Amino acid sequence: AKEITLKVVYYGPGFSGKTTNLQQLHSILPSDKRGKLISLATEADRTLFFDFLPVDFGKIRDFNIRFQLYTVPGQVRYNATRRLVLKGADAVVFVADSQREMKEQNIESFNNMMGNLIANDLDPEDTPFVLQYNKRDLQNIMSVEELNADLNKNNVPFFEAIAAETKGVQETFKKIITTLLKHIEQKHKLDIEHPAVEPAQTVFEKPMPEPSVVESHRLDISPPPIRIFQPVKPPEAEEQFTRASYSEDLSGLVQAIFGLKNVMAEINSTLKEMRKKQDGIQKELFEFRQIFSEEKKKKRIRRFFS
Repeated sequence: AKEITLKVVYYGPGFSGKTTNLQQLHSILPSDKRGKLISLATEADRTLFFDFLPVDFGKIRDFNIRFQLYTVPGQVRYNATRRLVLKGADAVVFVADSQREMKEQNIESFNNMMGNLIANDLDPEDTPFVLQYNKRDLQNIMSVEELNADLNKNNVPFFEAIAAETKGVQETFKKIITTLLKHIEQKHKLDIEHPAVEPAQTVFEKPMPEPSVVESHRLDISPPPIRIFQPVKPPEAEEQFTRASYSEDLSGLVQAIFGLKNVMAEINSTLKEMRKKQDGIQKELFEFRQIFSEEKKKKRIRRFFS
């Protein structure tokens, strides 16, 4: 069957809940409508390098729509990979960490995302975008108003979430998908054949608990006891979840992120140029030493005969 593939990228600081979102979605999607959840971890860090998850949803004329979901690594040192994963994105979900101590990291990651969108020739103003404020069950969290002031200048849709408990995950996913499809319809003047049944009833195999809603996007959560947040992997996703070391799956990463080889080529080219410059400097130093040595000899000879 003919397909149109749309790419959705989950962006955000390290350990904000990007991977947890994909794991939870993977655990509730029907097995015949999902691909295998693949992850790649570095040797020195348990943060996932990237995930992708294809799911089917509706039709555009005779074409099935397939969504590919990606996460990006949160650490700053992996910015080249973040930029590559973001390349060709049709929509973006920014997952922010609600904890007050993550305020600066949220802003830094958000600004980094905007810079990488522009670097990939993607217009931030024309890219469908949704915010998720995760970890709303923890103590010392920022208010929604404060998070919006930091990250939501353009008043895009936002959702409170506790991704580890599946709350807000489905709502965020449905919103970014519907926003993206409407964007495509309007921008390209296409008629999208939507499912006869509400997607919420057909896409997900198992229902997720609906949060109490305040002002359309907020969870009604009473303060819980203090606990340390740790991202969890749903048991349903256990068999599908594949973890590999960076050294074992480097070749797979290069194939999956098609532009990575270009970055490596640029790095190698830069290193070669640096080596050439270093060789040139060493040659000049050697010549300088020879000249200096000859001058010293001439001075000694002049002293001897004077």
